[in-house]
Amino acid sequence: MRLTMRLVALFVLVSLLAFAAAWWLTNKTLLAAIETTLEQEIGELTASGQPEGIAAAVRGVAATADPDHLIVRYDGAQGAVGNYQGPLPDGRIRQAVLEDEVRDVDGAYVLLSEPVPGGTLTVGQGADAFDELREIFSRVLAFAMLPTALIVLAGGLLIARRAANRSTAIEATLARLTAGDLAARLPPMPGPADDLSRVGAGIDRLAAAQEASSAALRQVSADIAHDLKTPIQRLSVLLDRARAEAPDLESLDRAADEMQGIVATFEALLRIAQIEGGSPRARFAPVALGPLVATMAELFEPAAEESGHSLTLSLDRPATIRGDRTLLGQLVTNLLENALRHSAPCPVALSVEGATVTVADRGPGIPETERQAVLRRLYRLDRSRSTPGSGLGLSLVDAIAKLHGGQLELADNKPGLRVSVQFDESGNP
Repeated sequence: MRLTMRLVALFVLVSLLAFAAAWWLTNKTLLAAIETTLEQEIGELTASGQPEGIAAAVRGVAATADPDHLIVRYDGAQGAVGNYQGPLPDGRIRQAVLEDEVRDVDGAYVLLSEPVPGGTLTVGQGADAFDELREIFSRVLAFAMLPTALIVLAGGLLIARRAANRSTAIEATLARLTAGDLAARLPPMPGPADDLSRVGAGIDRLAAAQEASSAALRQVSADIAHDLKTPIQRLSVLLDRARAEAPDLESLDRAADEMQGIVATFEALLRIAQIEGGSPRARFAPVALGPLVATMAELFEPAAEESGHSLTLSLDRPATIRGDRTLLGQLVTNLLENALRHSAPCPVALSVEGATVTVADRGPGIPETERQAVLRRLYRLDRSRSTPGSGLGLSLVDAIAKLHGGQLELADNKPGLRVSVQFDESGNP
């Protein structure tokens, strides 16, 4: 729309400059033609070359001339002679308004004054031609340029609206792709192809390639997890049998614990792959965040007290959203486990405000430069490598949040970490 207005303004400016130039040239040409006519008139009046002859010629012309169209005046030694006796402006060639009630002179004239024998001769012609010229240009301006400008404006607005609709569709699709919806595509764009439609087609091709690449990566990850899950479970069973047969071997206990960690890691990877595939959406139903979070707080309260933490719960107008209750419970569980595991005994605050679930602790927190990295699968901070865990807790939280149309945010709790998940209250994740 701004481009349209600028183009219309440029069109009007150029047109006005062209009209001004045409007016100036036409006015100059007309003035030159009148000057030539007046010079010829002066030449005829001064043909005698004598003051008396010039005065007589002026009297003769003045007696028959129409003062509305022709003014003649000779200022000689005997005074002014002619059909106008009023004041005259200075200059050789000029336009002036003359008034002489006695001789019925009242109007605009083009005057030419020349020194002649015995005095000064002034000849004037009515400026009606200039009035007609102004009227012609005014009509051309009113009936040609203004309607053309309005037509250009209307056409530009239609084109701009079409481009704006296409830009809006592209922006909406890019927003969905940025949010992780790789299946997003531009809607059909009616009308002939243009630059925006070609850009849209390029975005669709890029999104299709990205979707195929992500799907292949997820499939490979899922296949690996599925293929390894069975042998790992068999190995876990064999370790349990070995522990039963040789209960005194501490190494078997450690191996069994490690195996449990591996099993948990593969189960988490499979869970993330299923969530990113979107299959849990079929089970979505209204879920009240207040009762769900209260239940999770009640379940974790004994563990928090045992580890020396104090768990507090705050509910402020908790919303009801559409989602999978089990996955949402897993989200809150992971946030609480993360807070209790990675912080020394301290207060842990669990709160729900509207459709936002927040867990805040007083632990070491996460540096701002690594807050995006910790959302990657299996990524762990250097100081956390000695603590239990697989580095999949926040990755799983992020996947569940995105599945429900939510947004995960990591912030500084000063000190500690503040993790917030804001869901969509509209019920359309």
